[in-house]
Amino acid sequence: MMKISHIAAALALGAVAVATPTTASAQTWTSWNSASPGIFNGTLLGTSVTYTGNYAGGQLTGGGGTDYFSPSGAYTQGGLTSPNAGGNTGFVQLINPSIGTLSFGTSLNNVYLALISVGQPGYAVSYTFDQAFTVESNNNTNCAYWGCGSYTQSGNTFTGYEFSGTLKFAGNISSLSIATDPSENWHGFTVGADSVTATPEPASFVLMGTGLAGVIGFARRRRKNVTA
Repeated sequence: MMKISHIAAALALGAVAVATPTTASAQTWTSWNSASPGIFNGTLLGTSVTYTGNYAGGQLTGGGGTDYFSPSGAYTQGGLTSPNAGGNTGFVQLINPSIGTLSFGTSLNNVYLALISVGQPGYAVSYTFDQAFTVESNNNTNCAYWGCGSYTQSGNTFTGYEFSGTLKFAGNISSLSIATDPSENWHGFTVGADSVTATPEPASFVLMGTGLAGVIGFARRRRKNVTA
């Protein structure tokens, strides 16, 4: 009887409350820092972002200009972080049919493209990518700066009719090709990626024991972040 009670006590001591963090994602958006003919440069999560291709203009981060991401309801559905968080209003502007490539200094996890005013009511403008995407937010009912709009999707081609919202390219992305058609007054985009933060789950109990020796241990999970 005494031996049994000792074992039970040892096992009871082995019941240790362990907080197990989980991860939740928010988005960080590119700081566009400089522009030159055919190249728009920025930084994102400590790595370089370069758009190479024919563009019409845009806005550099911190350079003033209009906040075309406000109102932000078209960009924040599903808990997404708005591109203008922290006052970042930078974007790349397109007018004529264009072919360009977004390149990242290191691969980024889950890349997001926030689009501004793609197409017009009754006038379609298409973006064709070299990778699959999902539409994560839109201005169907949450009107953006230029009002509400709509869109269609066919394979890797997105077509907007006064669309503002967010596309997601899942996985580790090192580059993304973008082809737009036809010409329009203008439309634009910026790019972001998931930044991981830790959020705690309710404590769980882990029972560990080593029989007669009563040796107790526990394991704690580690936390895995308009120029011319």
